[in-house]
Amino acid sequence: MRATIDRVTGQVSMYRLTTIALAAVLAMGLLLAFVDVIGVDPYGLLATLAVVLVATLGANEAAARLARVVPHRESSVITALIITCLVPPTVATLDLVGAAVAGIVAALSKYLIVWRGRHIVNPAATGVLVAGLLQLTVGIWWIATPAMLPVVAIGALLLLDRTRRLDIGVILVVVTVAIIGTRIAGTGPSALDAYGSVLLLFPVVFLAGYMLSEPLTLPPRRWQQWLVALVTAVLFSIPFQFGPLYTSPELALVAANIVGFAVSRRRGFSLRLVGSRPLSDSATEYRFTPSRSVPFDAGQYLELHLPHRADRRGTRRVFSIASAPEDTEIALGMRTPDDGSSFKRVLRELDEGATVQATQVSGDFLLPRDPTTPIVMVAGGIGVTPFASQLASAAARGEARDVHVVYVPSRPGEVLYRDVLENAGATVTVLDDAPVTADALLAAVPDLASRRAYVSGAPSLVADAATALRRAGTRRVRTDYFAGY
Repeated sequence: MRATIDRVTGQVSMYRLTTIALAAVLAMGLLLAFVDVIGVDPYGLLATLAVVLVATLGANEAAARLARVVPHRESSVITALIITCLVPPTVATLDLVGAAVAGIVAALSKYLIVWRGRHIVNPAATGVLVAGLLQLTVGIWWIATPAMLPVVAIGALLLLDRTRRLDIGVILVVVTVAIIGTRIAGTGPSALDAYGSVLLLFPVVFLAGYMLSEPLTLPPRRWQQWLVALVTAVLFSIPFQFGPLYTSPELALVAANIVGFAVSRRRGFSLRLVGSRPLSDSATEYRFTPSRSVPFDAGQYLELHLPHRADRRGTRRVFSIASAPEDTEIALGMRTPDDGSSFKRVLRELDEGATVQATQVSGDFLLPRDPTTPIVMVAGGIGVTPFASQLASAAARGEARDVHVVYVPSRPGEVLYRDVLENAGATVTVLDDAPVTADALLAAVPDLASRRAYVSGAPSLVADAATALRRAGTRRVRTDYFAGY
């Protein structure tokens, strides 16, 4: 089931999947409004959507021109769709002005409230919060109604699953339901009614699935993301008022974003291209010299920002680091097909000495600290890059790890970074034209059940391999995959 879902959602970028999910929410809201199931003016919803789209996209275009960067239009569409779900759907002129201001502030926040190329606060939440402080609109979160919950929940689950942030969403939902539900139960209703009402009448599911999971404002490490979810839940659940500030989901998320930024200390840096080499007919490794010392752990990834007139994949891409932390250069291995994205075409055309920007290093896909732990690595195609980094680092430190790599080629006969894997002492088995099943893995690695497993690659491969490993008796499986943002 998991693999099937990954294959379907993996056909589009994460931005496009988010756009589709939000469009489905608004389409359902419009339908329910026309048949009087929810108390929303359908014409007001259409008017608000049109105004917010124009305001957000227009402000983004203007800001991008001033900043001399290529605007990311789909990101602005997503922001506008979220804002439309939060503000009052109405045809009243003043309310539409307030909604427009929320869209403008949200768009500008992506250029003004940044640190070394990274967003600090969620744009949609910031736009609604600032417009509210100016008394131009208010976040009513009209999508938080029982009739809307099914479509909201389905979209939220798809987005959280695709980004592998379901645990973060669960923390926000469980803590919020626990705190608010307990408060409601104390006033008389049964526990079932009290806790259930939080899911039905509060926008906790929408907040978790469509806003908390926004990648550019989450801190890089998992414990930091859990902290952001916890802070959001607590501030959302406990009533307070301090001057013009009062309990609201948008304030809770913005405050939690600031906390996440404070504990993560994300720093950007530039990378100077020093060379490249083909890994195969369709894959290339690029090597860079960083502008400063970049501490990272083997298995982590970085985000590259390459301003250009981008296609729908945008100007930012995430790549696992293929080199060891002990190296003086940073290597990134990636697929480079002739018909690839605009990002990779521009990167391929860069001259040596050209610089690109890296906005952060992130990830928790790390090997056990104990080097005596036996490991099996299942790599799909270019998904081998974090394993190349980990094994090169182990070799540099003189660690003799017991590692068996099961490689699943994306192209017949292709094994990327085989030299790095074998030079580190790993045993390499290639599953050419063989499905990733429990039997196939046991045939390749008979002592599979005694090893800790790591899987990296495309979503469908990761889902298939993780399932097969567990069926084969492996108790601990860690996964890393490409979300496609």
